[in-house]
Amino acid sequence: MLVISKKIPIMIHPFFWVFAALIGWMMSPNILGMAIWIFIIFVSVLFHELGHALMAMAFKQKPRIQLVALGGLTSYEGKNLNFGQQFLIVLNGPVFGLILFGLMSALLWIDQITNPLLLNTIKILQFVNFIWSVLNLVPIIPLDGGQLLRIALEAFLGVKGFKISLIVSLVLALLTALFFFAAQNILMGSLFFLFAFQSFDMYKKAKNLSSFDRKEVNADELRQGEVLFEDGKKDEAKKIFEDIRHKTKEGLLFIAATHYLALIEYEDKNNLQSYNLLLSIKDKLTDEAACLLHKLAFEEKNYELVTELGSNCYKYLPTEEVALNNARAYGELKQPTFAGGWLQTAHEYGHVNFEEIILEKFFDNVRESEEFKVFIKKTTE
Repeated sequence: MLVISKKIPIMIHPFFWVFAALIGWMMSPNILGMAIWIFIIFVSVLFHELGHALMAMAFKQKPRIQLVALGGLTSYEGKNLNFGQQFLIVLNGPVFGLILFGLMSALLWIDQITNPLLLNTIKILQFVNFIWSVLNLVPIIPLDGGQLLRIALEAFLGVKGFKISLIVSLVLALLTALFFFAAQNILMGSLFFLFAFQSFDMYKKAKNLSSFDRKEVNADELRQGEVLFEDGKKDEAKKIFEDIRHKTKEGLLFIAATHYLALIEYEDKNNLQSYNLLLSIKDKLTDEAACLLHKLAFEEKNYELVTELGSNCYKYLPTEEVALNNARAYGELKQPTFAGGWLQTAHEYGHVNFEEIILEKFFDNVRESEEFKVFIKKTTE
């Protein structure tokens, strides 16, 4: 990782050069041509990101530029910005690209450059920055146009506007990908198909998003709680997570805070409190949290919930205990086929005393059924 500049830190990942070289080789399959294209890509991307960074500095932010495999990324730290300031920071990237296009156009208009290699480089710089600046304004996330649309819609419609921007991005990215595929430009088609997938994935994750989730101060509070939790300061972390739940009432931050609180209660042996917390968000659980709820539901004799979570929990955590609890829950619910099937799965681990297990009270309702005996026979043969 190459790091240059102090006022605006610029970090260049090795894969930036690799991808620039690949593009250069595709555009001009000789060493000199490839080197020229690497230079053009480097200058164009850096100039674009400087547009974002300098505007961020104008709003008293501390920007940082990263040049990565598929382009550039400018991040910044400082006081919270309003939507108008965010919009100008994003817009200034394409503006700087168009400025570079204008500078190259002016050099060509003056018509004083005679070196054919330099003249060709300027023409390519002119063309690349015009095309990329215009293309980058298409409202597709993560392009700047997509971010501008997101900021504008979110400013007027809140979280609903953010979700609308993702739908617009998804549709346009798919149409653009199909256009490039039809034009037999596989590279660009694949890139925009990737953008479409990213928008779809973001939209799925935004299903539980609330207005509180879009406020940086709330996200910072959750991160503070996470740090305290990881440092073992559970009491301090618990207060923060409880405060987040009280303020938000819903959304991703609410769900995350609930997860952490449930884990703290479980570690403190307060299993019932942990169970109730997870039960309140049972349709929004991570796989890990769902498996914890599966275990606690069995302890609380909520056998319907055990069977509801059972298959997915076993996929995430394929253990003998999960299989046994599934079998016991189905036994209590008088479902001999499923009870027997899960018992057979548990028996495959080789640690289960099958003769003792089937005498447990959980299987009183199914022990004499023909469906259950089929699995017993298979397992004991």
